[in-house]
Amino acid sequence: MAVCAGSLAGLVACGGGGGGGGGGLPIGLLPPTAPAAAPSAPVATSQNAMTVTVGRGTDSSGVNLPQVSVQLCAPGTGNCQTINNVLIDTGSTGLRITAAAISPSLLAALPRETVNSAPLNACQQFLDGYTWGTMRVADVTLGPKSAAAQPLQIVGDTAAGGAPATCSDNGTLAAENTPADLGTNGIIGLAAFLHDCGAACAQQVVSATYYTCPSGGACQGSTVPVAMQAPNLVAAFAQDNNGVVLSLPAISSAGQGTTLGTLYFGVGTQSNNAMSGATVLRTNPRTLAVSATYKSASFPDSFLDSGSNFFFLNDSSIARCPSVSFAGFYCPASSLALSASFTSATGSSLSQNFSIVNAQSLFTSNPGAVAVDDVAGTGINGAIDFGLPFFYGRLVAVLNEGQTALGQPGPFTALASP
Repeated sequence: MAVCAGSLAGLVACGGGGGGGGGGLPIGLLPPTAPAAAPSAPVATSQNAMTVTVGRGTDSSGVNLPQVSVQLCAPGTGNCQTINNVLIDTGSTGLRITAAAISPSLLAALPRETVNSAPLNACQQFLDGYTWGTMRVADVTLGPKSAAAQPLQIVGDTAAGGAPATCSDNGTLAAENTPADLGTNGIIGLAAFLHDCGAACAQQVVSATYYTCPSGGACQGSTVPVAMQAPNLVAAFAQDNNGVVLSLPAISSAGQGTTLGTLYFGVGTQSNNAMSGATVLRTNPRTLAVSATYKSASFPDSFLDSGSNFFFLNDSSIARCPSVSFAGFYCPASSLALSASFTSATGSSLSQNFSIVNAQSLFTSNPGAVAVDDVAGTGINGAIDFGLPFFYGRLVAVLNEGQTALGQPGPFTALASP
């Protein structure tokens, strides 16, 4: 699951759940107007790491968007382009790049996937919107790592035609097919699933996922071989391919400008991704949910999601913001020091602290805030979305399904101190 909000004004939210579901939460906020502070020095590169920039995305009012640059090449050629502002999303699987961010010559050179000779298109639904586009193949490079001939969704590709009604839920979901609507130039989903739908879509037609669209004919839901689905790109690397570790620094409670972190490829494969002293969280292998307890209540379907801008939870004891412009956000009279406990893979409990402040006051007093670690909005029942604010000052590992690390089999999420 993910929320990748591009803007505080009419919050563009997006996300997806690898292997069967996901969503975003649309919330409205006034846009900051002051420029962001300059980031600190770039993170040193290595053979299994790349810099992550928490910035504004493609919208001047975006907040808490962890982004990287992705290079796409037509398979086996030097026809390449680097796409900036691609969101790192631990809540979905697969690479999705907006057609508007790709040069026409490169887009035309990316082969389309077909099933039974019919072009293959993809739909990805979120709670507030959907992406629709063609499935194509490209050589992909992330920092020091590359993977050849990888399927990806080209979001908003005009060659896909109009989205079927089942993709937009008969018009109840908004299209998020442009950088302006998405808030970024694309999403790279690094959840623990190896493919975005897996065996389910290979064995039967799953609504709002994959479609074949013959020329001149209506799009029809289609089964898709696993090898043609949007994959977890890290799993295709030659080394350091069992998952990722995301490291973001601790930040000011008042929020701050553009902030740099590091994405490490591999979990426990090198000294820099060893996750020393980590706690592996009990993770549902079907949904990737983790079990959390908050104020003595159980939230078994919770998740840690870098693609969500803020915390999202339901707590009627916390005052909501009175301003319509901040509807859906919490505005307590003073900063709240809170905690949640997670159930570990061994059955023990891991307590973690976090804070919630008055969202309206924070953004009004610091309109240049790009990275914030203590803003929350209302969520969904039965779950807490521990979004990007939870990642600051922690190491968060995602181990892919079918792998073993830190003494536990995947898929799992693990936490450690920097």
